[in-house]
Amino acid sequence: MSSATIESKENTRVDVARYIDPQQPASWSRQMVSLLEAGHYLEAYEVLAEHMPYVENMLRPYAEHLAGRPNAWSQVHARISTLLDDGRPQRILDVGCAVGRHAIEFARKGHRTWGIDILGPMIEQGRELAGSLGLDDRVQLVTGDIRRLHEVFSENQFDAVVACDIFEHLDDAGLRELLAGVRHVVRPGGTVVIQTSPGRFYYWFEPKRRKILTLLAPFAWLPDRLFSAYVRALERGPLRSLRDEHVRFYRHEYGHINCMDPIHLRRLLEETRLSDVRTFAEHTHPGFKDEGCFRAGWTRRLFGRKSIACRNVYGLATVP
Repeated sequence: MSSATIESKENTRVDVARYIDPQQPASWSRQMVSLLEAGHYLEAYEVLAEHMPYVENMLRPYAEHLAGRPNAWSQVHARISTLLDDGRPQRILDVGCAVGRHAIEFARKGHRTWGIDILGPMIEQGRELAGSLGLDDRVQLVTGDIRRLHEVFSENQFDAVVACDIFEHLDDAGLRELLAGVRHVVRPGGTVVIQTSPGRFYYWFEPKRRKILTLLAPFAWLPDRLFSAYVRALERGPLRSLRDEHVRFYRHEYGHINCMDPIHLRRLLEETRLSDVRTFAEHTHPGFKDEGCFRAGWTRRLFGRKSIACRNVYGLATVP
């Protein structure tokens, strides 16, 4: 992608150069975030693919998994599997599938799976990967916008939907569109499993953030629910200037514009009128991505069991 102007799905012209931050014109990650915030999902990921080996980065963890080497992705997949009724064959949709890792892995376990992603090169690579594993008849990967699932799939087509590392890249309006589509394509009684990372307050607990930690450490003795309420109150009050602190996510996690905590995620799921909603947070893969409070022993002892400090946020719900 060398042109500054890209044609979107709707055949309108999006001038990508308009989304360059004049204060930091060389920062393509800021440009990506600006495009995401404006709703230009495809263009944002084309910027990412232009500047990083994005497809290769999606393939590498799965290649390690196939070789028997655990990593952060394999740990998340194993956790997601525990949240599904994995004992019987199901029709599973992997939303925002990238190269289709979850779809392919669930197909290896005997399920029929589908995947959808906005980037064509991701889908092409995923199809090649599925074919190399002899799973052409069990995995179908398509290019499309996850905010418009109803335009791609049939009503009640699936038994379950998995959305992994997607919610942090869409604003609330986009997530409501996604969840409305999920309700359309999943049968009544079907399961919705969400994993998003990192949690909204995850980087507050890094040892080097001593000014913030002076406000957090004295209250680490509080029960988890009260400590979480205290942290959220800090964001609304003394630390409200950090509410839109995406600069840290430019450095650590590309394109994150809407990092969740369990309360926010629960509200979104309940607004969509999903039932049996459960949300929680945990450190799913300690030892593989040791940022946040796991960077130092003293912060790990203080905050390692606090849900508000956890990296991985999960949502589980049923389509009524």
